[in-house]
Amino acid sequence: AAQGGADLQITKVADKKTVKIGKTITYTITLTNLGPDVATNIVFGDPIPDQLNLVSSTCGNVSAFCMVASLAGGASVTLVVVTTPIANLAHSERQVTNGAFIEESGSTDPNAANDIASVTTRVVGPLHH
Repeated sequence: AAQGGADLQITKVADKKTVKIGKTITYTITLTNLGPDVATNIVFGDPIPDQLNLVSSTCGNVSAFCMVASLAGGASVTLVVVTTPIANLAHSERQVTNGAFIEESGSTDPNAANDIASVTTRVVGPLHH
């Protein structure tokens, strides 16, 4: 039998373009199964870059990765990750690019191009010398 496929798509938005030190930035990561088949055993998430600390995640406060056992065609799930910039960022580290991606899936994904999404934000605030 021919293998079907489940085209998984990940999108990501940040709630602000710039974030002050001491404030939080919230990323919303949406995983959608464009179908046609059911997708199974999906792991997706957001490896937090070194410039940020994880405050909370809707997949548990220790992990910005989610496990989804099954996702029907046309359905989507959302992961919300709240982070805050680390206090002693060097000037060169203030451009923060945060990428989310699909780590694994038990189904065949015919389109890998939409399996990753990233957002760049800028940290503003006091510089420490």
